[in-house]
Amino acid sequence: MATAGTTAVIDQIETAAEHRRKGLGSLVMRTLQHSAAERGATSGVLGGTPGGRALYESLGWRAIAPLVSVYYDPAPPPSPGSGPAPDA
Repeated sequence: MATAGTTAVIDQIETAAEHRRKGLGSLVMRTLQHSAAERGATSGVLGGTPGGRALYESLGWRAIAPLVSVYYDPAPPPSPGSGPAPDA
């Protein structure tokens, strides 16, 4: 959890499968919410999965937009003098 001004940002929270449905996720989220409030946060942004939506909503969060996760891994540039790329 990080704060940016008065906004808390919560992401990458996961409960291992063998510990789910025991209240741990709820405890962790309430602890993070409390810590954010102590740091002056008055709102929060949460990157959550559809599987966690019911938990988050039970804690007062509301979904306002879907989350898209993207990854970019550019190919390294060719070495000088190595000629054109194979598919060029």
